[in-house]
Amino acid sequence: MKPDTRRPENMTMRALCLIAIVFVVDGHTCFEDMFDMRSLFRYYSFHLMLFAFASGCLLRDGDAEHPLRLLAHRARRLLVPLYAWNLVYGVGAALLRRYGGFTLGEPLSAYTLLLAPLTDGEHFVWNLGSWYVFPLLLAQAMYLLVRRLSRLWGGREPVTFLLCLIPGAVAVELCAAGRNGALPLFLMRALILLPGYAGGVLYHRCLEKHDTLPTVPYLLALVIARALLCTRYENLAYLLSSCTYMDCGAVGVYLGGAIAIAFWLRIARLLAPHMERSRLALAVSRHTFDVMMHHYMGFFALNCVFLALHKLGLGAAKFSVTAMRTQEGYLYAPAGRQEWNVLYLIAGLVVPLLIGGAVRWAGRCLHGLRKNRA
Repeated sequence: MKPDTRRPENMTMRALCLIAIVFVVDGHTCFEDMFDMRSLFRYYSFHLMLFAFASGCLLRDGDAEHPLRLLAHRARRLLVPLYAWNLVYGVGAALLRRYGGFTLGEPLSAYTLLLAPLTDGEHFVWNLGSWYVFPLLLAQAMYLLVRRLSRLWGGREPVTFLLCLIPGAVAVELCAAGRNGALPLFLMRALILLPGYAGGVLYHRCLEKHDTLPTVPYLLALVIARALLCTRYENLAYLLSSCTYMDCGAVGVYLGGAIAIAFWLRIARLLAPHMERSRLALAVSRHTFDVMMHHYMGFFALNCVFLALHKLGLGAAKFSVTAMRTQEGYLYAPAGRQEWNVLYLIAGLVVPLLIGGAVRWAGRCLHGLRKNRA
């Protein structure tokens, strides 16, 4: 996302978005999560809810008063590139299947080109992370709808949050009972995210001014609370993309998520003063859409480097060409060393920035040509 030039950037939210997108990319590598504190903060128990929370924190009261205008702007900024990249990756996957011996991705069809970006989003593999775009947008629309009715309860934000939490909890309990097909997948995803988004608004409007507890005892208390919750529930992690593995129920999903968000939010506040000193950190945080869309392409690009080394006999002797063509998410680790995971993490962050930067540069060039002709 580009920074809003009409107001100073919130560096705490920039740091929080950076943390969240790093967790997303690292969570898609095939070895183990590097920052989860020995599974105490497993990414899949909160990292996508963290994105929804950050989005809610960035909602301004003025925008909330004009929901249709806000949603139209967000749809234009998100859905247009979502569909454009869906076409690019769909054609790319089809070419790789036809000429490269790959078996990944679904065939091009009216469904995969027009409906799947909203209803599924994982159909072409190389843009797998894009499934999250529409549910987050839909969760925002749901929140704004509830917010429009808030005059009935005096505009009290805690009540608005509660009314968003209830349908989210119902959706989680349906999934925990194995009834994740009770509603369309895109709707189930959005309902589960809705309390995260509403929680971000609640924090920004009501709780942030009270978030003044000393850092060390505060973080220690959160760690203890999270450990106790992990003891109560065998597994707090779940798959939001398919709305499965929600064995911990609504209490585990939302209480566990709230504790994790509170922990990493304080870490983000500690990092905030340093964000402006790192161009790379700011670039990643400002362009999370690019990273979400293209990080699998970053993995693929690094695999291509290992493939070239393998073919030239310069290294990567055990690289599997067959696995690269047939296995979703195949990543190569020389000698099985997990330390190589960091290379895929870096590629999953940097390559998307290069792709997004190239597209924006091309857009500026075309805009300049049109202006010159005019």
